[in-house]
Amino acid sequence: MIEELRLKDFGAISGELLFCPGLNLIIGETGTGKSLLLSSINFLKGERSSLAREGTFVEALFSLEGEELIVRREIKGSRSRFFLNGMRVSQPVVEEKLSPLIIFQSQRLSSKLLKPGYQLKLLDAFCKNEELLESYQKAFREFKELSGELEGLKRELSARERELEVLKFQVREIEEAAVREGEEEELLELKKMVENAQAIKELREKLLLLLYEGEPSAMGLVSEAVSLVERSSLFQEIAQRLNDIYYELEGVVSLVESQVQPPETEMCLEEIEDRLYQIERIKRKYGPTVKEVEKFLKRSKERIELLENGELHLKEVEEKLREKERELLKLGRELSRRRREGALKLEELLKEEFCELGLSEARVKFRFIPLPEPSFTGLERVELLFSGNPKLPLSPLSSSISGGELSRLLLATFSTASLDETLVFDEIDSGMSGKILRKVAEKLKKIAKAQQVIAVSHSPQLVAAADKVFKLEKGENGQVKVRELQKGQELLRELSVMISGSVSEGGLKAALDLVKSWEERWDTEQEQGTKL
Repeated sequence: MIEELRLKDFGAISGELLFCPGLNLIIGETGTGKSLLLSSINFLKGERSSLAREGTFVEALFSLEGEELIVRREIKGSRSRFFLNGMRVSQPVVEEKLSPLIIFQSQRLSSKLLKPGYQLKLLDAFCKNEELLESYQKAFREFKELSGELEGLKRELSARERELEVLKFQVREIEEAAVREGEEEELLELKKMVENAQAIKELREKLLLLLYEGEPSAMGLVSEAVSLVERSSLFQEIAQRLNDIYYELEGVVSLVESQVQPPETEMCLEEIEDRLYQIERIKRKYGPTVKEVEKFLKRSKERIELLENGELHLKEVEEKLREKERELLKLGRELSRRRREGALKLEELLKEEFCELGLSEARVKFRFIPLPEPSFTGLERVELLFSGNPKLPLSPLSSSISGGELSRLLLATFSTASLDETLVFDEIDSGMSGKILRKVAEKLKKIAKAQQVIAVSHSPQLVAAADKVFKLEKGENGQVKVRELQKGQELLRELSVMISGSVSEGGLKAALDLVKSWEERWDTEQEQGTKL
């Protein structure tokens, strides 16, 4: 609610208004700026005004669940400056903060009630759907979070699939290469031996040829020498030494046959070079050493295992999402059922309210339009249809209702369902008289028990019902001051002028009777409430 409103040089108005939680009325002669005073609330939110000038400021104190919020807009250096609790902020911040707190209705300005979203909000208030709606919206937020998580996982999984393909290819390539530490050194040594195989073969053949296989050979010549010496008994020592040489040559031949020969390998030089190239390529890609290749292989296998577990997480999130969707739809269907049932009751109540407010031929109906998928507010869009003429079809409020009808619709609606907002009416009693004004006053009084009402009025019936009355008065130089009328004689004199045009005995009596009628009604309602 608005507790205080202060203005300086807003048009011609300066002053302070201390509002009460109930019904606050603003009165004054034509031209004093009553509607302008109310428009200062919209000016505070950021609406433009040609009447604001250098030095103009509007400031309001709001009470929000026990907390105070001070909002101020001032004109300085031909520019607007906005403040929240003393801190300078931007206009959108102020508008966002104040818009949910006030509903403004006049013949010239559109109302929140024209918006389907607000109509749904009122229907939920009438159906007392607060707890159910809170549970639904909690489930909706969780559903959207899970949906976002699932989409993120799918995108990640898509990238993960590509990564898995690469990793599996790399693992397969390394494992198929089967590179082992020390193999490269062995192959290089083997390569040298294979490259020298021809020379070794030729050496073996020549050695065997000279020592044993040739004609003549070393062994053959020594054998012949031994035979010559042995024929004589004079050279036994020479014969013995030649025999030793023969047997020594025989041993050398045996060594040549066993040791001087090409390496025994199944790999040819080309195969060895291919294998060395394969090892070098693997090291280049995953090394630079065989040990580093083995580390890379281990890390890749661990990463594959981790990524493949991501599919399990995806399935878990999918199952959670299905469960949350079932919960969301269950809550949504219950919310829809209660709304449809409540809409039928509210339609009947509004028809009754219309009759009391002089709109006996008016009709209303809530239209439910299913949504393709759940939204934050439910499973359907709700729109209030209206027709003030039985010959005209029901149509959305924005295209079918006049300003006067909208004011009465607001009264009727807030008489049956209320929200924690300040309801501001500009000339709520315009074009009304007699019995209807009494009903309007009753509606405003009823609404004001649940939410704050601020209204401009010319009607003594409404003024007598008010909890507080503020009067705008022109002073010197056209300046307008705001003054709160005190209950008692001051209020009675003002009512007398409104009733009879002057402070007269008859006017005062009529004013007193009017005030007493409201006091008696209030006392009766209090007694009935106590009994209940």
